[in-house]
Order: sequence, then structure tokens, then C-alpha cells
Amino acid sequence: MIMTKSTPTPREFRTLAIEAARLGSAALSHGQATRDAISKRIPGDVVTEMDRAVELRIREHLSDRRPNDRIVGEELADSGSGATGFEWFIDPIDGTSNFVHGLALHCTSVAVYDSERERWVAGAIAVHSDEAVYAAAAGDGAQKMLADGTVIALDATPAPGNPRLLGVGLSYDPDVRARQLDDISARMSDYDDMRSLGTAAFALCLVAEGVFASFVETDLFVYDWAAGALIAEESGAVVERPRGLGRGPIIAHGRRSGEDRDARRR
Repeated sequence: MIMTKSTPTPREFRTLAIEAARLGSAALSHGQATRDAISKRIPGDVVTEMDRAVELRIREHLSDRRPNDRIVGEELADSGSGATGFEWFIDPIDGTSNFVHGLALHCTSVAVYDSERERWVAGAIAVHSDEAVYAAAAGDGAQKMLADGTVIALDATPAPGNPRLLGVGLSYDPDVRARQLDDISARMSDYDDMRSLGTAAFALCLVAEGVFASFVETDLFVYDWAAGALIAEESGAVVERPRGLGRGPIIAHGRRSGEDRDARRR
């Protein structure tokens, strides 16, 4: 069914992003494609037949609902005319290395960008392990939807007294990774412990949820951070993105207890 309204609201786009992310998660859960890894650019960076199958399912849904939007994904060629000015960014399995090893930490990420206004409009991330979905619409906050239908408003404020956790991501490029490790060491004085999950999208959701005090990863593509950055930002976190839609660093800082959300946005 085509979404006929020429310019949907951010909430309407969020609904479509949630639908698409859930369809991707369902395709992963019930699909028959292999999870055998195929190396892409450098050792450690891999893709599976399942990545492509999930992305194709999401593309089919978005193309049906928004036939004139541009669609960009991690694994398949760009599609759509982009005549509307809206662009979708898909990471079918963020955490593919975890997936091929049978680790539960991976998710599907879908986000939409308004290229005319140069702003992120909506995004959703479906976590496969527990069927939770994180989502946000520009100016409307961020939420987590549990499998039983419960909806939780997200607030990027770690609980007082809990250890301050720094979430980190590391590049597959050994030279970049060496610089990242030096940077992490310099940052650790403000944190009690750190975690590297192997999925930037989910790590940004944990900033939004107040689990991580911060997350930093200096070598990401746009589909890696698109939805997660908006979800973190709409939960009250301060987010630094790459300029434009390119490759680069993401830094997200949650709020200290008692800190005003609106003050952080000014």
C-alpha cells in the first residue's frame, strides 16, 4: 500500500521505519539464507547471504510505500529516484560478525533523511534477541517498544550510583584501530568501565536508555549510525555526527543526573 500523502509527518515516517525494521527482523528470524561469512573490504568486515536477503525485504516494503524515495543500504545498490527529497538508510544486520558467531547482539536499523531540509526525520532499530524496537521521530522524543506491547519513553540519563559505562566501537582497519585504542585510553578517566558490543546501532540505543553514559566510534558509515544517532539525540543525549551523510565519527553523551534536556540542546 502506497503512502499517498506527499509529505508525511515525522510520526508517520517513524511508523513506517518501525514496520520496515520489524519486517527485517522477521525475515532474519524465519529466513533460510546461510549465515556463512564472505569478506568484504578488509579482514573482519564480512557479509552473509542473510544480510542481503533482509535488506531486500526491507527495500521491497519501502519501495511499495514510498516509490519515489531514494533507498541506500549497506549491501545492495542504491535505488529509487529520490524525487521526493527523502532518503532511507538501511543496515540489515548491524553486528554481522556477532551474527555469524551465533552471538545475540545484532539488530536491524532503518532511518529516513530529509535532504531538502538536511535533517533526520525518523528511525527505528529492531533488536533480534528480545524483539524490542527502539524508535524516534524528530522533535517527538524516543521510545522503546517491548515484545508485549509496552512502550517506554527513553531518557539518556544513567541511574545515579551505577558505574559509568563507556561504549566503544573499533575499526577493522588495524591502523585506525590503534588510534582508537589510544583515544579510548585517554577518555577512560571519566568512566568506570567500558563495553564493546560489535553493533554501533544498539550501543547508541543504550545511550538513549541511560545504560551507557557515552558511546564513541570514529569509523562508521551512515547506515551504521543513522537511526541510532537520532534515537539517542531524541532521548536527550548530545550527539556529534559526521558532516553530511559520509563516513566518520559518532560521539554520543548522555545526561548527568539532574541535567536539563533542553539546556543540552541549546
